Amino acid sequence: MFVRVVTISSKEGMEEQLRQIGRNVLVPLNKAAGCVDVYFMEPSLETDNPFFGVVSIWREKEALETMKNSGSYRDMLKDMGPMIESVTDHLYVVE
Repeated sequence: MFVRVVTISSKEGMEEQLRQIGRNVLVPLNKAAGCVDVYFMEPSLETDNPFFGVVSIWREKEALETMKNSGSYRDMLKDMGPMIESVTDHLYVVE
């Protein structure tokens, strides 16, 4: 199994747009690509935390790579680009 952990720092004022894309595009895209499960984590409204998180679990690395190379994923990244300050992306192996 593979676990992908992505942290996204939102530009100020772009949190709601990023939230909508995460919920309505990113999560369904991962599920359609065959991930075992995906969690889209949002910053607490009570803090000034600008970070969103995405954890996706994959049986096969190939399915993840196929999703990351798809036109739909690239289009989503293009749409999210103006909303993002920074991104970290890490892949872990679970045995």
